[in-house]
Amino acid sequence: MNSISYFKIGLFVIIATILVMIGIVVLGVGSLLQTKTIVETYIDESVQGLDVGSAVKFRGVSVGKVERITLTSLEYPTRRRYVLVRAGLTSNVFQVAVADAGGPGFQTEIAKGLRVRLAAQGLTGTAYIEADYLDPARNPPLEIDWQPSYPYVPSAQSRITQLSESLDRILQNIEEINLQKLTQGIEKSLSTITKVAEGANVERIGQQTNLLLTEVRETNRQLKDLVGGADLKNAVKDVAAAAGTARQILERADKPLTQLVSELPKASETLNRLLKQLDSVAAGLPETNAQLQQTLRRLNRLIASQQEEIQSTMKNLRVISENMKEVTDSSKKYPSQVLFGAPPPPSKVMGQ
Repeated sequence: MNSISYFKIGLFVIIATILVMIGIVVLGVGSLLQTKTIVETYIDESVQGLDVGSAVKFRGVSVGKVERITLTSLEYPTRRRYVLVRAGLTSNVFQVAVADAGGPGFQTEIAKGLRVRLAAQGLTGTAYIEADYLDPARNPPLEIDWQPSYPYVPSAQSRITQLSESLDRILQNIEEINLQKLTQGIEKSLSTITKVAEGANVERIGQQTNLLLTEVRETNRQLKDLVGGADLKNAVKDVAAAAGTARQILERADKPLTQLVSELPKASETLNRLLKQLDSVAAGLPETNAQLQQTLRRLNRLIASQQEEIQSTMKNLRVISENMKEVTDSSKKYPSQVLFGAPPPPSKVMGQ
């Protein structure tokens, strides 16, 4: 191999090395020029599979990387054994500027339910930090007794931890079931049922059931004969005829009673005029006719008392007319009540 070939190989190696160095510098400068804001969270569970450099994703979109993983007791004066995770955010996907992570806008997003949690990446065992909006009532922030050095984003339990805790509660409830006592209770119940079945006289119960069904059929037949009999039909016809007769009587008596009630006020007015005339005549008589005046006054009082009785009689006639109308309406609507009404109370004279 001549010297020209060595020269070409060396030149190729030098150019390739320079290009690699330029790429590293460009990529490094690009990452250095990105705006990055450090936030921290505290996780109360194992972070197995999470390493420095693991991705921080918001609903599958990469928004940063994990910068530091340690324990809270190594960073702050506390006895709480949380895992402290600090991440550098480089994207504004939280609807607020990353540079304003400690401002009121970011705190508003946290109040809406912005949380981070540990998530597994496939079946490789690696993990990453997942950010999402969850129910703030079911995912309250962890209690802390220190002032965070960086903006604090609360965490939520991972799905694996939630599933594990649910399975633990189910297994604990299963362990608390006293299977032996439950089995003994079932066996005791079966024994009691067997004794009752053996002691029951099934044949006698069947005979009594047949007798009961026979009596029910006989009662049903008698009721059918009663309903379809001629006596009940004639009784219904008699009730209808009685109701019609009562209606005719009331219709015939309605006109005279109405005329009498309408004429009573006229009679009352006539009596009032007569009383006034008697008063004027009694006042004009001379004093020597004192006996005649006294007689006229007596007559006046008598007529006045009769006037009250006339008004009372008029009221009674109105009440009687209304009652007769109610009886007619009741006989039209409920003719069976007239026939099958309750018997009158026993007479006191007969009781003695």
